Amino acid sequence: MASFDFTRRKALLVGAALLATPAILRADSPRLPRLVLQTPGSGPAILMAHARALGLFDTIADEVDLSIWTTGDEMRAGLVSGNVPVSVVPTQAAASLYNRGFAIKLVATLTDGHCGLVARGMEDCTIPDLRGKSVVVPAFNDFTGHMMRLALAHHGVGLDALTLIPATTQMEAAQVLLSGRADVAFLAEPGATAALMRGRADGQDLHRGVQMRDELGRVTGLRPSLPQAALAMRADFASQHPWLAAPLTKALAEAAEDLNTNPAQAAEHAAPFVERAAPMLAQAIPFANINVLAAHVARPEVEALYQALIAADAGIIGGALPDDGLYAV
Repeated sequence: MASFDFTRRKALLVGAALLATPAILRADSPRLPRLVLQTPGSGPAILMAHARALGLFDTIADEVDLSIWTTGDEMRAGLVSGNVPVSVVPTQAAASLYNRGFAIKLVATLTDGHCGLVARGMEDCTIPDLRGKSVVVPAFNDFTGHMMRLALAHHGVGLDALTLIPATTQMEAAQVLLSGRADVAFLAEPGATAALMRGRADGQDLHRGVQMRDELGRVTGLRPSLPQAALAMRADFASQHPWLAAPLTKALAEAAEDLNTNPAQAAEHAAPFVERAAPMLAQAIPFANINVLAAHVARPEVEALYQALIAADAGIIGGALPDDGLYAV
């Protein structure tokens, strides 16, 4: 009996200690009163909304101000002004800002690639198939435009062999495709899935084509991966909060694992934030290839992307491969 009493008492003490531990950690751990965070409305937005719904930011900040940017200019303005110290950015944009003298830190990559072709009347459309076609490309002078020109050059398809239609946003590009003004659109998730569902509902013969992560893998010789979206932080903000990068990366990695395991729940969490229907988002998630890698882990693939862009046009990222100072962790 004495042995049982001792064991029970020990268990109660251990349980009490465990219950007390979170409060102790909260008292001792760094914490922000407010974290301002922006994301494009693509795959990373689903990840961010899901992380917030799961409470994974709760140990990092008392309040998370999460919003969506719609254009590259809006994204850059938020960072440069200081109004948005942490943002999801095109990975290429981080290098471009850094090489042009803006102090920025790359924290983590968030996807293995979530953009590709959506084509009318062509199954498994490839880059060489674009000859003679009209192709609408959003953010024509930003990441998606650079990737399209890179893929065309890799396959020896001259810009005069097709008609490229610039669009400002993903939504505008999808509308151009659905209206019949383009044969093909270069779209990111969840826009690609939304366009396919809408077009097919209207009787249009739309199909997924090649994914840009596969294209970049062929260019670099690495695995099929396009680390196109990254979490970035102003360097001054990172210096003020040197503890922040690691828990943010950890929170997003946990959210990504749960998102890929429970896409329907993640879609429900993200639907109000991105103003999209949850069933559509659930179908888009497998094509978003959400995968969170700390910057130092992702660096070989990030630099392979940068080298490919430099070979196509060195000016895209400011003329050189960024040094160690770009990478936060």
